[in-house]
Amino acid sequence: MTLAPIRLTGSVLSLLAGGWATFVAYSGPGSASTCPPFSDCLTKFPGGSDLQGVLFLVGAVLAIDSLVSFAGIRASFILGSVLSTAILAIMAIQWGAYSDIYSLAAVALSLFAVVADFVASRPARALSEQSNPMNLPVFG
Repeated sequence: MTLAPIRLTGSVLSLLAGGWATFVAYSGPGSASTCPPFSDCLTKFPGGSDLQGVLFLVGAVLAIDSLVSFAGIRASFILGSVLSTAILAIMAIQWGAYSDIYSLAAVALSLFAVVADFVASRPARALSEQSNPMNLPVFG
């Protein structure tokens, strides 16, 4: 099954936006690199805010959702649009907590992902009566 170009674009942009949001949260203030495995560091970064953990989780879920959207499941595009909007909101609330370049890249990727996922979530149009191949002229 091949994806329509807008669905492929939405899937790729969501994967990039989710991965980048996860990276921004991970490398932000109070990095999680010192966390022991299976601890609560991923939701409560030492020295960071609770929203940094939320950004990490939302980005990770968006990246996983984008992998599902490569299968063409329409609901995954709707969820991707919602999660990308959540990333935008978190970045707006925490503006200045992360590097400006990282923040701008996260906002740009998320904006593009919201638009692409929204357009990709629309149902595919059915063939019109005129272009239906079963509508052949009948002679006789």
